[in-house]
Amino acid sequence: MKRLIIPFLSFIALPSAIQANIDPKVAEMCMKASDFQGCVKSMSGQKENNLTINSEYQKAITLFREGDSLKANKLIKSHLKKNPNSKEGYMLRAIIKAYDLGKYDDAIADIDKAIDIDNGYALAHAFKAEIFYFDLGGSLSKTLKYLEKGMNISPEDPHINFIAGDIQFDNGFVVLGGDTYDLNKKPKDKKALSLESFENAKKSFEKTLANINLDIYKNPLAESSYDLDVTYTTTALLGDTKFELYFLYKDKKERPTAKKYLEEAVKHYADAIAMAPSQEEIIKIELDKDIDLYSPAELYLYRGNAYSWMNNKVKQACSDWKVSKKMGDEDAYDRVFDGEHRDIVKEAFNAMIQASTNLSQKPTKLDLNEVDSD
Repeated sequence: MKRLIIPFLSFIALPSAIQANIDPKVAEMCMKASDFQGCVKSMSGQKENNLTINSEYQKAITLFREGDSLKANKLIKSHLKKNPNSKEGYMLRAIIKAYDLGKYDDAIADIDKAIDIDNGYALAHAFKAEIFYFDLGGSLSKTLKYLEKGMNISPEDPHINFIAGDIQFDNGFVVLGGDTYDLNKKPKDKKALSLESFENAKKSFEKTLANINLDIYKNPLAESSYDLDVTYTTTALLGDTKFELYFLYKDKKERPTAKKYLEEAVKHYADAIAMAPSQEEIIKIELDKDIDLYSPAELYLYRGNAYSWMNNKVKQACSDWKVSKKMGDEDAYDRVFDGEHRDIVKEAFNAMIQASTNLSQKPTKLDLNEVDSD
């Protein structure tokens, strides 16, 4: 009965939905939205304005994906002259300006034009929040207002949820004033706010993974903004998010929840490692675009970090750290010794890398000189 009730209610609330022949799947997904019509329009909007057959627009997306931003920008400028009400055209130009040309204020101006054309354009509100927060250093309160508009229109959209998760993940560190390893001196209210942010990030990232492969959310414009496969990046971010939640719940003495998140973090890192591009591919993109991305070497380092806090997993931690350095993370060993790991872990790792002491035995001291010469 439940499956019959949802579409029925939507047609009672909005009789025009019947006349518009809305896809039942779209109607059901939009029932959670505060703006049903805007949500339907946003989800069905991939075919609007004949953009699917507009050669200049399509070529601009292709060129942008291939890294030729200047040509893409030129094409989209021509497209907008012929199609002044193309909200997707303004959005694509905003993405190019922000992510490749570093013109963030100009990007916001183009996003505002897209919103003026269609205030129900959910993706535009979300991208505005992202650029305002990360690139212009805007306040969280104002960022969340922009983000809320997009989330209210299309609450299940994986691209919008990815942006929401990214913002909340970053804010988890910001409100705490640092990392979550040592929480003893942090005020309770900041720890509570940090935990809330990471929990919100977790929920958003999980929605992204749940919905990213649904046909209803296929969106070449949104996909053009990702430097790597979004499933891979989201999986890695979920690993980081749950690792941070482990420390926060551990601090609250909620050990079962902390243990669950630590185990899930290890699984997410393993999943990300399994789908990761090669180290060489990551390095090339980082050099071409001057950005930092999740690399296989880093994922092994992070999984090692998570293992190091588990009982009887020190050997796996040490093994992952060695793989990380072997794959090209030259700072891997320094990061282990400088990190907030238990002494027994550092001692065991030192024993392994010197290859002269059995892992079950603890060396009398750490010899960083020998580590550096490895």
